[in-house]
Amino acid sequence: MSEGAGAGCGARATRATRDQRQADLLVHAAALVLEQGGLPLPFDRLARAAGVSKALVYHHFPTQAALALALLADEWEAIDWPALAAAMDLDDAGDAARAVATRYFDVVATRGPLLHLLLTDPVVAQGEDRAVAVRAALRLRRLTRRVADTLRLSPREANVVLHLLMTYPEEAGRKVFRGEANRALARALCGDAVAAGLAALAGARDEEAMLGADLL
Repeated sequence: MSEGAGAGCGARATRATRDQRQADLLVHAAALVLEQGGLPLPFDRLARAAGVSKALVYHHFPTQAALALALLADEWEAIDWPALAAAMDLDDAGDAARAVATRYFDVVATRGPLLHLLLTDPVVAQGEDRAVAVRAALRLRRLTRRVADTLRLSPREANVVLHLLMTYPEEAGRKVFRGEANRALARALCGDAVAAGLAALAGARDEEAMLGADLL
């Protein structure tokens, strides 16, 4: 093996080791953030949990924002975005809402509510890299439009309704993640609740429209 080839192998091995260390740190960080319910995560606590020096933690994550964005990237990659897009495009708005809700439930039930904690954290939502949070909202824009069309709402109002409806899979997923609920039953119930909630809101809007017409 030539000297250059040997150096190349060494560099790749060093990079692989560095990447593995960072991945290990993120596993511990995710567990701790879930345990304490959000950021910031004291780096000395992360170092103790991972069995490494505080300096090594700072080497990989110089700031809380760097840690938050690395965690968010992991959560982002765990989502099956093509499947979620297909769910949003279902013909019936209720079916679309149910499918999206159950897919989000699966993420929370498996990984915990880390994605929600990160996207609502000021470090991510208001920091210099808040574009990550904006990108997440853009991913759901199609579903927001479906809700707006179904309920005859403005995009802003539809976004509020969507966030309220998504509390069903959020809470059901949390319970399953903590071992407090049957997964299959919780999944079915949260999908039904979201579809029923959307249908009820649509019915209420129809009644308002009919009442307005009668008054005229």
